[in-house]
Amino acid sequence: MEYITTKKEMQDIDRYTIEQIGIPAAVLMERAALEIVALVERLNPERERVLVVAEGGNNGGDALAAARILLERGYKVDVSYLEGLPKSSALFHMQLTLLQRLGVHIDHGVPGREYKVIVDGIFGIGLSRAIEGAQKRAIETLNRMSGIKVAIDIPSGIDATTGKILGTAFRADYTITFGMKKLGMFFFDGPSYSGKVICRNIGFPEEAVQHVSPKAAAYDRSDLRRLPLRYINSNKGSYGKVAVIAGSKNMSGAAFLCAKAAYTTGAGLVKIYTHESNRVILQSQLPEAIMKTYDDYEGALACIEDAMLWASVIVVGPGLGVDTTSERMLYELLMNAEIPLVVDADALNILSDNMELMNTSAVRMVITPHMKEMSRLLKRTIPEIQEDRFEIARKFARKMAVTLVLKDARTIVTDGGDEVIVNLGGNNGMSTGGSGDVLSGIIAGMIAQGLSLADASRIGTYVHCLAGDKAAEEKGSYALLASDIISCIGEVLKAVR
Repeated sequence: MEYITTKKEMQDIDRYTIEQIGIPAAVLMERAALEIVALVERLNPERERVLVVAEGGNNGGDALAAARILLERGYKVDVSYLEGLPKSSALFHMQLTLLQRLGVHIDHGVPGREYKVIVDGIFGIGLSRAIEGAQKRAIETLNRMSGIKVAIDIPSGIDATTGKILGTAFRADYTITFGMKKLGMFFFDGPSYSGKVICRNIGFPEEAVQHVSPKAAAYDRSDLRRLPLRYINSNKGSYGKVAVIAGSKNMSGAAFLCAKAAYTTGAGLVKIYTHESNRVILQSQLPEAIMKTYDDYEGALACIEDAMLWASVIVVGPGLGVDTTSERMLYELLMNAEIPLVVDADALNILSDNMELMNTSAVRMVITPHMKEMSRLLKRTIPEIQEDRFEIARKFARKMAVTLVLKDARTIVTDGGDEVIVNLGGNNGMSTGGSGDVLSGIIAGMIAQGLSLADASRIGTYVHCLAGDKAAEEKGSYALLASDIISCIGEVLKAVR
């Protein structure tokens, strides 16, 4: 697991490292410069001309230090100091003085020539105002130039916490960031401007990180160790029973995708409860699944009663439809189930008009809304939710006593505690019908095998996106189908042990 910081959290880690641990800021700057140099050398092994553009803060100091080292290593480097700040930092002034003593010419604008690599050291994570005037014009000029664009710590003009553009922003091909990745790289405009994010540890000690205790984190492949264990002496009953209550009349797809995902994730048994019209196609598509169907109101309620007695966990909602029958089915589950629920899709739409059901239900549940569904639940606009998604999600999960999987380009998971897991995987090919049904099945499959609701939601979301990324590698993002994600779950899980 890796932490992802807000602007303030990273500044606090930096300050604690320098003031409490005693690591000199100049040492951190030199280490940062060496990492920048290593990236430029990799991108430009032919040692073609490099442009380094800086302002007078510590981000600019990193840039000037990198320029000095590149010059020492035989690179042709043009250095531009925009000189648009009222005053410069002491560390920047030190680096500028070193270059001047070495006889390096310093420009004060953007030179009009071609470069292999352009390094942005104008503003770092501390920027909190809109960029204007000469600095804005310089960034816009840099964006029009050819060459590989490298941003230091975060692209100048991107808010390190929100990802929003502050006036204008440098559009990087690569961002080399230090200590921890920043939240702003993954939300709003951040991903489009950050390019490929490379994170390097330049000496921030673990004590400093733990002292600040960042509230957002992301899983990495080491977290696949959290997957439920498999045992030699086991049988299908050892890995739980998933009930999938899904699929309205002649709508079998969601039920199929959810059920197959639960099986593929390792659930021992999966039973589909659906409309009778879906029986033949589902039995032919997924013969491994048990089936119980209904074709009237009484039959639907009988299915609910059966599921509550049979299953270890129930998924409800994919393709279920919104009518009197489905509303009563959900009501019975929320009022009477003694096992966990994964609530998705149409079940969420029903809840949005009946929030008192969530308030009065004692059932442990995971809910998996995308932004539009969350908007309906909260009666707030999508932009309002996106603006403060972490706090809104945390408060909602805490108030409703649920585990919330808030789906978006960057899905977040919270059970209402301080820590929120941000999923950094996935791709735009997963923006396709049925992808959410697959996720619900994965989470349910992991709950059935014994994981807590929070752990199943966190690791399930991560596995879902790893499988989606693998599917995109094989099929491309245009052609990716939800069923392709299921096909790649096994490859992801196989790599664990």
